Amino acid sequence: MGRIRILSDTVANKIAAGEVVERPASVVKELLENSLDAGASSVRIEIESGGRKLIRITDDGYGMLADDAMLAFERHATSKLSEVKDLDSIGTLGFRGEALPSIAAVSRLTLETRSKEESTGARVEIAGGRMLKCEEAALASGTVVTVRDLFFNVPARKKFLRTEQTELAHIATLATHYSLAHPDKTFQLLHGASELLHVTPVAELRDRVYQVFGGQTLGELVDLGIRERDLQIAGVEGVETVSFFLRGFVSRPQVQKLNRNSIFAFVNGRLIKDRMLLHALSAAYHNLMPPSCYPFALLFLDCDAGEVDVNVHPSKTEVRFRHGSFVHDFVRDSIRAVLMESRPAPVFPLPAHAQPAASLPY
Repeated sequence: MGRIRILSDTVANKIAAGEVVERPASVVKELLENSLDAGASSVRIEIESGGRKLIRITDDGYGMLADDAMLAFERHATSKLSEVKDLDSIGTLGFRGEALPSIAAVSRLTLETRSKEESTGARVEIAGGRMLKCEEAALASGTVVTVRDLFFNVPARKKFLRTEQTELAHIATLATHYSLAHPDKTFQLLHGASELLHVTPVAELRDRVYQVFGGQTLGELVDLGIRERDLQIAGVEGVETVSFFLRGFVSRPQVQKLNRNSIFAFVNGRLIKDRMLLHALSAAYHNLMPPSCYPFALLFLDCDAGEVDVNVHPSKTEVRFRHGSFVHDFVRDSIRAVLMESRPAPVFPLPAHAQPAASLPY
């Protein structure tokens, strides 16, 4: 008998879930992105025991049709792309069709959803990847996903979770990030009876920064405004112009952090961790800040979807730029220019004979 065997669906699903669901914050990220893709204007996140016991995300998005509620738990089932060419211009936060089946494989999950097109909704219950119930239900439009007992059937993963406070901190950071990226939406984060975050829609990014961090932090930041740089690309049909836009806030050089936890970067509204952008940020502060220190930065880079590849890693936090060197220099130069513009003019004492007279006769 040969040594190679085909794994069962149960084992394969748990392995695949490990790539997507690393910790409770991973669950929150995937479900939160689904809510934003569904056009939600309000998102409520409820947590218990740092996400180990309960994660519930409630949104007022357009919900799912009853037939789609069942299909959503099939691996690689998604409404966000249909052909290979769609991968070249992904405009949504999610697209793999792996989030719900991966989460359901390692938890007890309940999906309650109703589309505005239907009079009744659907309730689906799954435990460890096994369907327990699917029924019609009287529900408000939108979607509620409840995840209980995360990793109950994968004890090897559960024992590697950190303390309740650490896991909660990861969730709070994630919710904060996305609230900054979407100032026109309501975000609420509850841990038990404690409300950790509650922000309502505002017109400007500056107002959302004030809501989240307060006036003192806002006073230490420099507004980038909207920076734009065009790239000329020679193509088959002639020269093509691709535009890149950068906006956000960075701290003045005297504000120095000991780690990168205060650096928030988004590309086309997607929260990312990109070494190239971090290097560009560090280069902008060269000789303005000690190498061992880091600034506060809230950066939003927007470009054509075809200029960035988000299909790099299952977590979707890593990206590749089609013209990486150009993007690096654009970010570095934009931040450096704003920092230099915001520096106070040096004041030199005047010699005694050059001091203005107390009163001059006219």
